[in-house]
Amino acid sequence: MSHPIRAFLALAAAISFGSLSDQALAQNTEDVMASTSRAEDANTGPLHTVTLITPDLTALRKLYETGLGLTVTGPHTLSDEARNTQNRLWGMPEDLGYSVYLFRRPSVEGTIQMRVIVTDQPTPNMRSSWNRQQLGPYGMGFPTLNVFEADEELRALGFERAVPEVEVFQVTAPNGDSYPVSEAPFFGPEYLRIIAIGRGGGRPQVGAYNEATGRGGPVYATQIVPDADAMIAFFTNVLDMEVRSDRMWREYEIPFRFSLIHAKGSQTGHTPLVEYEDEHEIAGTGVAPRPPNRGMAIWSYKVRDLDAIIARGVAAGVPVQAGPETYESPSLGKHRAATFHAPNGFMIEVFEQR
Repeated sequence: MSHPIRAFLALAAAISFGSLSDQALAQNTEDVMASTSRAEDANTGPLHTVTLITPDLTALRKLYETGLGLTVTGPHTLSDEARNTQNRLWGMPEDLGYSVYLFRRPSVEGTIQMRVIVTDQPTPNMRSSWNRQQLGPYGMGFPTLNVFEADEELRALGFERAVPEVEVFQVTAPNGDSYPVSEAPFFGPEYLRIIAIGRGGGRPQVGAYNEATGRGGPVYATQIVPDADAMIAFFTNVLDMEVRSDRMWREYEIPFRFSLIHAKGSQTGHTPLVEYEDEHEIAGTGVAPRPPNRGMAIWSYKVRDLDAIIARGVAAGVPVQAGPETYESPSLGKHRAATFHAPNGFMIEVFEQR
């Protein structure tokens, strides 16, 4: 099994039931994934929107709309004033033309919205391969009741599975019960992986899904990072989120650290971070992991008090890139937003609904 994906599944499968606690760096050995806080105490909510940048809308529609069942709308129009505001927040060049599309699963509350920026000319790639050791934004996960069926459908569309077979393994809960977890990772456009994942044995899935179709998500997005400590400090000290699990996995041929970040009290919209030891890390392209570059470019979070988040950033020495700015957009409605650069250079957008 591809070990970072297996690690994620073992951890995700333990959201309510614990996991392989002998490798835990810290916290509750009965349920390392349990929230340590209440949702009502959270300033920052779960991951709300993932932004992808591409010149190739057709490839994304084939995977996410035809293959995974998301609903696509667009292109969405903006006033000149709103577009200028958006460009400042995202760092988009004035001479780069683009359209915005939304990929959503409107029937399922709790899934992550995808905002797709389709540029009128190619921009540099953040990633140069699907190698899971290469630094940069990595992929997204989709809860799936019948992974084998989804696997067949995606392969029939011409998408390549990243492993030889659909993988199924057993996870043991603290009470001694075991249940199967299956996963099928695929190579997606812009060197991103998408993972269809399912839990059996009557266990709840790793995120919200449509009971009629058995499909859900995306419910998480992940990155390969050079310094997990710095990223964790950003998410906890600036965004006021919490670490549910922080583990070093050494049982595989290539060791790695796996850190799972959640909004307080939330069970979806999480952000796994993978860090390889230096000798196993593969450098990225040298292109900044943010707009206008191709790939997964922004993670957006809805917050209750934007000024408080900005103040936490100032206290932590993390300057605002742009904002706060108030405007209306098709993806977030009327809102007030600011953008930061995470320690690895990735763009984080935080916004208040107005």
